[in-house]
Amino acid sequence: MRVTVVRPADLGPGEADLWARFQKTSPVMSSPFLSLTFSQIVGRARPGARVAVIESDGEISAFLPFELAARRIAMPIGYPMNDLQGLISSGAPVDARSAIRKAGLRGWRFIAVPAEQAALAPYHYRGTTVQAPVADLSNGYEAFIQSRSRSLVAETARKRRALERQSGAVSLEWSSPRPDRLRQLIGWKSGKYGGTRQLFSDPAAVRIVEEIAASATEDCQGLVSVLLAGERPVTIYLGMTGPRGLTGWFASYDSSLSRFSPGTVMFFAVAEEAARRGIAAFELGYGQDGYKFRLGNDSYPVAGGAVWASRAEEKARDIYRRVRRKSPSAQPGTAS
Repeated sequence: MRVTVVRPADLGPGEADLWARFQKTSPVMSSPFLSLTFSQIVGRARPGARVAVIESDGEISAFLPFELAARRIAMPIGYPMNDLQGLISSGAPVDARSAIRKAGLRGWRFIAVPAEQAALAPYHYRGTTVQAPVADLSNGYEAFIQSRSRSLVAETARKRRALERQSGAVSLEWSSPRPDRLRQLIGWKSGKYGGTRQLFSDPAAVRIVEEIAASATEDCQGLVSVLLAGERPVTIYLGMTGPRGLTGWFASYDSSLSRFSPGTVMFFAVAEEAARRGIAAFELGYGQDGYKFRLGNDSYPVAGGAVWASRAEEKARDIYRRVRRKSPSAQPGTAS
């Protein structure tokens, strides 16, 4: 095995074609988060972005995008804005530990990799495997609606009518070219959540989001959708489309209209338009929020973990995690 570490922008047309071909080996692999476009956009905003090019018998068998962190420990590229990470590979066996070592890293942490990636399965942390919900639209919107709770569908329709009575006809702007819509989304999101406010205080994160929103490549096309009541923006959604379908990313709404469940109204409007456009899947992300599972009708497993170059360090960190799990003061989600 040979491993060469490069910046995402250093990959040429041949590597780009191979990357795209690898992504088509499974539906999950075609996620925009695993696209070369996503990695290159992150690379233009963050100097620590890298790609490990893994070769076997003189041919490229896999790519591993990552970001350098302290003490030669890598994180997912685009962290914490990347909902799906992993190897972009031909499916040929990859020795992940050897690849990390030859990339000059002590380790690589991941938050959500497809469980189908056998090369990373030995490195999953115990108890981290969860289902990533998906709205399956392959049989059309009506079939999707039939698969959801009748009470949820009826209640959402009732709230949409109530919103129309107060503020005007509800409509969806599928793809808005207006930069102020994205700024409004960031403002709403930052106003509600401290974590998002901290994230967008970083100019690099804002640049990544702005460039993704404007991206028009086949593997990662930005989509800013706006739910309007009359002329008033109610909910703004930023997603990405790729070969498989639509992937959710950021969404927020006018908090003064929260009683109308604007996020749910927006979801059904986007799902209906996506199905009309022939989009077969609407991915909702790996987060375990209950509403995602009420909206989605399908899922696939993902897991968190880390690949450590040294077996000794792997064992030491495993002991540390077990001790922390038993500690009353341990914080959920703390990485080690």
